Amino acid sequence: MNFISRGAFVGAISLTLMSVPLTAAAQYPTKPVTLIVPGPAGSGTDGIGRLLAKEFSEEWGQPVVVENRAGASGMIGTQALLRQPADGYTILLGHVSTHSVVPAVQDPTPYNPVDDFEAIGQVGSTSNILVVPTSSDIQSVEDLIALAKSGTTLSYGSPGVGLTQHFAGYTFGKINDLDMLHVPYKGSGPALMDLLGGRINMMFVTPPAAYGGVKGGKLRVLGQTSEKRQTAFPDAPTFEELKMPDLTSTSWFGMFAPAGTPKDVVEKINQSLHKALEKEPVREQLAVMVIEPADPHSPDDFKAFVSRDYERWKKTVEESDIAAGS
Repeated sequence: MNFISRGAFVGAISLTLMSVPLTAAAQYPTKPVTLIVPGPAGSGTDGIGRLLAKEFSEEWGQPVVVENRAGASGMIGTQALLRQPADGYTILLGHVSTHSVVPAVQDPTPYNPVDDFEAIGQVGSTSNILVVPTSSDIQSVEDLIALAKSGTTLSYGSPGVGLTQHFAGYTFGKINDLDMLHVPYKGSGPALMDLLGGRINMMFVTPPAAYGGVKGGKLRVLGQTSEKRQTAFPDAPTFEELKMPDLTSTSWFGMFAPAGTPKDVVEKINQSLHKALEKEPVREQLAVMVIEPADPHSPDDFKAFVSRDYERWKKTVEESDIAAGS
């Protein structure tokens, strides 16, 4: 082999080796992908997860299987992700509770919400609503406060200890000096069933989980934690309007992979997420669930957002009486 042909041979081999990871990333996924939803079937998070799983499956030509892992305020599903290989074949639909509130409340922290994950991208955001059953005589927040002032201990449900809905109920009681009883559940679904059954008085809940009950005439919306009235609930006042600005907050949803997942795979999922969120049918379905789709952004931007939100919630937890198990 002469010098020129030997050099050409070596160059060809080098180019081939350099192209292997790029080819592998371009072919991802080559087998089914699991999307962990850290909540029960039928929950608001589950609805979002199944919508995205369908879109990803159609684009990738591979099944995207939703795996519900409910319990422990989202920790069970989130920790399940961290036990999986960092190869992009198991991803998580997390949210403000799994990656901001729960790690801030739990001592010791069950995981680092920033360093233990690859942040893929934000899906969208919404705001909690305060609901009571329509079978109740309660017509307004003022009625609810009057009931508590009359000597009734208000019981409020939440999807789990330390979630945003728990904080909202706690804050509602604190700023109005009310006697409140927190009843945690394993997801919004069971809590809403008890609310409709009259076993608890009220509940702060995400719109995706309660929307069916509201539209079906079973739930009455008394207030919403958004900065302005959400289109789906034009007649319900914001807590800013009700002179309770401490209850104003936003809940976000986002996708994550285990730390160490190849950057190009993370980027591909990020791009697929953006494509899905740009589709009008997807946006329409998210609107039904009262989810505002996120604007396009990079994984690094989303990671920085999660880090800031986690620090904000750590401060909130430090200033409250809420702790794991309360």
